[in-house]
Amino acid sequence: MREKTRRHRQLEILNRRYTLSIYEVEELQKLDAGYEGELIFDGLLGAFINGTNIIHIKDYNFYPANADHHLLTRPKDEAAHVQVDNVVIAKDSLYTFEIKNYNFDLHYEDAKWYFENGNDFTDPLMQLVKQRDMLVKLFRGMNHQIRMFNVLVFINKNQTIFNLPARNEIIVRSNLQKKLSKAMMYNHYDHSSLAANLESRRAGVLKYQGDTTVEFRELAKGVFCISCTERLVRVNHYKFKCAKCSEEIPVLDVVKQLIMELGILNRSWTVTPSLIQQYSDHEISEYCVRDNKNRGLLDF
Repeated sequence: MREKTRRHRQLEILNRRYTLSIYEVEELQKLDAGYEGELIFDGLLGAFINGTNIIHIKDYNFYPANADHHLLTRPKDEAAHVQVDNVVIAKDSLYTFEIKNYNFDLHYEDAKWYFENGNDFTDPLMQLVKQRDMLVKLFRGMNHQIRMFNVLVFINKNQTIFNLPARNEIIVRSNLQKKLSKAMMYNHYDHSSLAANLESRRAGVLKYQGDTTVEFRELAKGVFCISCTERLVRVNHYKFKCAKCSEEIPVLDVVKQLIMELGILNRSWTVTPSLIQQYSDHEISEYCVRDNKNRGLLDF
């Protein structure tokens, strides 16, 4: 299963416990749409690669510092990370697939992209150019060569792109399966060492995925349903219930969720039974936390 970014998860938590700015609400909506599009692509791709030796690396991030520094044009510590939605090694070639789940139509004219109202839209192909350039440098630093194709996928089947250019690096939903069926074929050679080298250079901590600036005291306290953001109601000593979803959730699962949320929001916060009790608005007692921790059921 593809994981959400830390920033995405932070905004989901803050949406339940804090008043987000209009900008951050839009950011969350974009992240939700992007994640949904990536899951759709994963499902379509999985039908072709399951049971094969095709390699699929999801959400690959690396810093140009991991490339040969002689090939860079600015200091390593000033370089932003490079993000690739999907790296796929199939047919003894490397494919990158960037997924765009836009819910609006676009126009293409004279090598430029436009919104329906005529305003300029940032050329999405520029992202592919950057990716290709930095991946080539990364592979040179690894002393590895492989044929590479960089592809932009418009995954929303309800989107229309008027005057879409006939370019191999652009795929729309209507012809995605046809394109995948031609490219997603067995590798004749073993590319596990390449995959391992890529993973060893994956960026573990991204510069923009740091702790939230929201203070603990500013957060709404309580226990909430992660599916619908509704506040949970205590049913008995052992479980909570979401009145909206009708889902019953064991107390231990609620405590684990609270601990995870605190770590996602700010890793500098010292998680203690007292802090968890405060965060839950006293729905979870210190004794409950200590007891489950002593029994080895909680880890913090």
